Amino acid sequence: MPVLRPFYPYRYNPALFPDLAPLVAPPYDVIRPDEQAALHRRHPLNVVRLILNADPDPYTSAARLWHEWREERYIVREAEPCFVFSLERFQVGEDTRERAGIYAAVRLEPFSSGRILPHERTFSAPKEDRLRLLRACRANLSPVFGLYPDHATVLEKLREWSEARKAEVKLVDALGTEHRLWFLREPRLQQWIREELAQEQVIIADGHHRYETALAYCEELVRAGQNSPEAAHRYVMMYLTSLEDPGLVILPTHRVLQTLANLPSLKQRLEQYFHLRTYSTAEAEEFFRHLDQSAGQHCLGIGWGGEEKLLLGTLRDERTLEEWAGDLAPPVRNLDVTLLDRVVLQRLAGIVPDDEARAGRLWYTHSDSEALQALQQGAAAVFFMRPPTIEDLLAVCRSGQVMPQKSTYFYPKLLSGLLFQALDEPMPAEPARAPVQIER
Repeated sequence: MPVLRPFYPYRYNPALFPDLAPLVAPPYDVIRPDEQAALHRRHPLNVVRLILNADPDPYTSAARLWHEWREERYIVREAEPCFVFSLERFQVGEDTRERAGIYAAVRLEPFSSGRILPHERTFSAPKEDRLRLLRACRANLSPVFGLYPDHATVLEKLREWSEARKAEVKLVDALGTEHRLWFLREPRLQQWIREELAQEQVIIADGHHRYETALAYCEELVRAGQNSPEAAHRYVMMYLTSLEDPGLVILPTHRVLQTLANLPSLKQRLEQYFHLRTYSTAEAEEFFRHLDQSAGQHCLGIGWGGEEKLLLGTLRDERTLEEWAGDLAPPVRNLDVTLLDRVVLQRLAGIVPDDEARAGRLWYTHSDSEALQALQQGAAAVFFMRPPTIEDLLAVCRSGQVMPQKSTYFYPKLLSGLLFQALDEPMPAEPARAPVQIER
């Protein structure tokens, strides 16, 4: 693993705000305009005013608020450097899950080092947006979400450790997820965590644009002469959970196509390349069950606007993918999202998914019910996807390539507003090293 460090996290002042629920928000990139407005109304100090400010100059306004909120002690810095242990309890269908993770400062590394790897493609416009915000505020306002193979079972041991200790932060968010945080201030415990995780590789699960932005910002400052190896801008605030954690959940990311000029032609061409099994919308539960159970086959679900039916499409000939996605490594070529992007949308429909998304004609949802509702509300088509597996993600990363955008939806998303990291302040000094053991 890259260098993992305790840091001085900022957080909303617990003496003023015992309940954080009105102050937190989802990551900026999943907040729709109506949700942005609602968060602005929810509380005058909601974190959306930092991460997705609605003023004409959002970057200057966010920087002003970040400075004012610290000056007024609405947001305060921890007195001691620490890691932060997190437990999130949430529902997936009828199941209750719990995901464990650690917030830390992680030293920025280029992907070429092999110690930190991406799994999804990024785009220039979101990176430029986040870079302007980072330059203005000089702070990590939201964490990057990282995965690692927890061979040492650090998280399981911290779960046991937390059972005897009261969480310092506890809240239930708007989706019903319970969040609990413990601040790990003991130097021996910190050193144990660092030593146990020293050799692990990190895969970015969420926050690719923020990570690449942090790296670009660091390189800017180094070129400007701020090249201390221990400067805070050489680090990024990251939440780390295990690839083996029982609470690690990937949801499907369905595609909603609002308009399509050549829809009749697409319907005809799909029949040439796919075996299509028809379900009525009343059979949606059975449809989704069969979609999920189609292991080993290249398939996707399809719904047409204005029709009371759903289609389960299975690719007739695997050579179609080899012909139209042969430039991709097999782990990427074999993904359902590649089948949709390369075969259905680009070749058969004649559109570029990324262009359609930027124009607002294509949007994404992880909710089956929201996707079905979109069909009833006038969408031209909906494509229902299965989520990739952790094994898919690992295979793609090892291939040296990346998935298309919006291939994964890790649930629950990390909240913005729980913790912040200032990049214009010194990092904690390196502690003396000594053999340590976690205390139960």
